[in-house]
Amino acid sequence: MNRIYGMDTFFYNNLGNYPFNTRCEMLSELGYDAVYLTLWDEDEQAWKDLERLPDVKAEYGLDVAAVYVVLDLTLPKDHPHVTRIFSMLEQLQGCSRVELALTMGDSGMKPSDPEGDGLALDRLSELLSVAERKGIQISLYHHVYFWLERWEDALRLVKQLNHPLLGITFSSFHWFAVDGSNLDGALSACAPYLHAVNLCGSRKQDKGLPASIECIDAGELDIFAVLGVLRRLGYDGFVGFQGYGMGGDPYSRLERNRDVYRSMQERLERHPSWALLS
Repeated sequence: MNRIYGMDTFFYNNLGNYPFNTRCEMLSELGYDAVYLTLWDEDEQAWKDLERLPDVKAEYGLDVAAVYVVLDLTLPKDHPHVTRIFSMLEQLQGCSRVELALTMGDSGMKPSDPEGDGLALDRLSELLSVAERKGIQISLYHHVYFWLERWEDALRLVKQLNHPLLGITFSSFHWFAVDGSNLDGALSACAPYLHAVNLCGSRKQDKGLPASIECIDAGELDIFAVLGVLRRLGYDGFVGFQGYGMGGDPYSRLERNRDVYRSMQERLERHPSWALLS
C-alpha cells in the first residue's frame, strides 16, 4: 500500500491555523506516514516552520513528504521572492522534495502557453543546479489558473529538460477542475515521471473554483477508479490528500480519508477488475 500524507491545507480555516506541532501530532496519531508544508507567500510562520523539518522524524515518527512553493517566472533572479526560494532550496533539511507551481505574474500570458517555456526552462535549470548539490527532487505541480495549469504542461517541461531530479506531482483536483478527461491516458503519460499523487473528492461547480474539494469518498470524481489506474500502472510512491478550503475539524476529515483510502485499497486487492470502467 502506498505511503500517505495529509496536506497542511486541512489545517487552515476561517477561525485560524493549527500550529505545525499540532498538525504533526494529529497525523502521527492517525497513522499517517508523512507531513507536508506549504510555503504561503503571506504566511511568515510557514517559512519559519522550515526550521522544524529536521526534527520531525525523531519527534513524531513522520517523514516530510514535500515542501510546496509558488514561483513567478517573470520576476528577476535578484527579486526577494526568487532569492528566498533559492535560499530555501540551498538550506532545506529534513525533506528531499520540493513541489513547485509556476505562474507568469501580470504578464498577460495565458495558462499553458508554450511561449513561456523558455523562461521556465531557464529558471528550472538554475534550480536544478542547486537541487543536484543537495540531492533534492523538484516536482512540477500543475495548478488551475496558473501558467503551469495542466499536467501536460509539466510533462512538456520535464521531457525537455530530461533531468533525473525533475518530475511531476499529479493532482486529481487540478486535473478534474481544468479538464477531467482521459484519466488513464493522463496518468499513463505521467507515470515515468511521477513523484507523488494527491487526491480529493470533487464535483463541478459554478461559483468560486471550477470544482469542489471534498473527502475522497464524496463528490462526483470516482477516486476508487483513480486508485485502480494507479495500481495498474504499478505506482508505489506517496499519495497525499488535499484539504484546501474544506474547513471544519481537520482530524475527523483526515481520519475519514485514511479509513476510506484503506478500504478502497483492500477492495482493489480483492477485486482489481472492479476499477475497470467501460
